[in-house]
Amino acid sequence: MTIPDQLRHNPVLPILNLADQETALHVVEALIAGGIKALEITLRTPAALDALRAVRKEFRELTLGAGTILEKEQIKKVFDSGIDFGVSPGWDDDIWIQAQSLGFHLFPGILTPTELTRAQKAGCRSLKVFPIEPVGGINYLKSLIAPFRSLGMKYLPTGGISKGNVAPYLAEETVLAVGGSWMAPPALIEKKNFRAITELAKESFCLGNQLP
Repeated sequence: MTIPDQLRHNPVLPILNLADQETALHVVEALIAGGIKALEITLRTPAALDALRAVRKEFRELTLGAGTILEKEQIKKVFDSGIDFGVSPGWDDDIWIQAQSLGFHLFPGILTPTELTRAQKAGCRSLKVFPIEPVGGINYLKSLIAPFRSLGMKYLPTGGISKGNVAPYLAEETVLAVGGSWMAPPALIEKKNFRAITELAKESFCLGNQLP
């Protein structure tokens, strides 16, 4: 099963911004207990790569992504660590070429028709759309992708999405999955309230699995 297919079967994607391995393992365990089978850990802290490696080692069955990829060297590091896919906030030719050379699935970020056209011409068929809520949410997404629907491209919208506004994204047929931090908010992580994270994961899992 391809990475897009795996995400389509797991349409709510937790995005974690974590500082250490131990916390990452506890949070991921809590999410899995709530039914989550795919997630992304961003490379926003010096310890993030070690956290990703620890999660990969402990939870082999998980579809695991690395987010906030900003440099092509990061592609090789996460690929060598056994990470399943990568996500970048914007389009970068060097990062895309590096991912393609390794056969590594990358979701580059786009936000405009011009960026989408450029990605499509480069051979990319699955894209992150970020930050979606600040620019108009689901209505903007539908307007953005309308001219491109015949191409069969798929999307991973993120940025400001919460449990309260995720449903319309999940109902959009071109959306593979919806990414967000609402399933593991920083406040709960800081308090080590892993039981509450499991409950949020269960609620989100149910939302994602209401789709036909």
